Amino acid sequence: MIEPYLLRRGEHACLLIHGFAGDPGEMRDLAEHLAGAGYTVLGMRLPGHTGQPEDLMPVRWSDWLVAAKHAFDRLSTSYATVSVIGFSLGGALAALLAAERPAHRLVMLATPYRLGGDWRVNVLGVARYVTPWFYLLAQADFTSPDLRASIWRRQPGLDLDDPAIQQMLRQSVKVSVAAADELRLALAAAGQALPRVRTPVLLMHGQSDTTADPASAATIAARIGSAHCELVYWPATGHQLLLEGPYREAIFRRIERFLGRPIGAEQRAAPTGRV
Repeated sequence: MIEPYLLRRGEHACLLIHGFAGDPGEMRDLAEHLAGAGYTVLGMRLPGHTGQPEDLMPVRWSDWLVAAKHAFDRLSTSYATVSVIGFSLGGALAALLAAERPAHRLVMLATPYRLGGDWRVNVLGVARYVTPWFYLLAQADFTSPDLRASIWRRQPGLDLDDPAIQQMLRQSVKVSVAAADELRLALAAAGQALPRVRTPVLLMHGQSDTTADPASAATIAARIGSAHCELVYWPATGHQLLLEGPYREAIFRRIERFLGRPIGAEQRAAPTGRV
């Protein structure tokens, strides 16, 4: 479990917000890249994301947003320019934050527009009071590069081809149903806030993402209130686009360019493209 970090460099600060059931480590490589380019970077930890599933049970999505606001305000006291970069759930929280705070730039990475899944998603609001746990890997495909990268980040060298290891993970990796419902509510709140986002936005999504529907990025782009919205899809790239995939370094560079490039009136189109 990677602790929060503050990499002090230049006068433009970036707040990095990780994903659901993740930690600041899933964005650490991006943080190092941006710090190397002269940006100050704060990688925060969302409340309840300690690595212990029980710690997420009492947390509400509003607690995540309050923590993000506090982190943004902390940076704003020392830096005149603050941008927000969010991955997955973090992207939704970043949008909510940008709707209320004067963010210089907003970057949303692999951000779902709504919680995907089967019919059980629609009954989370009731199920949270009946069933405590959802086993994330019960039906997992352990050949998935995304899944392997995510597991190996926490447990390097784990033999994911061993049936005994696979069975252990299926039975032990869990998240509280209440926390999953809070994720659903956070995404719904972000969807409602999108028209209020006015800051320039960069949306990026992997075309092979099986966790957050790639169509989410286009839906967000269509609903967001910003006059400048860039949308980029990356081929052969899954959900963990900061950890895995052939375009990882290119993604880092694209974010860096977006943060530093002036955006004037002549650039206020909303381009949509694929790499």
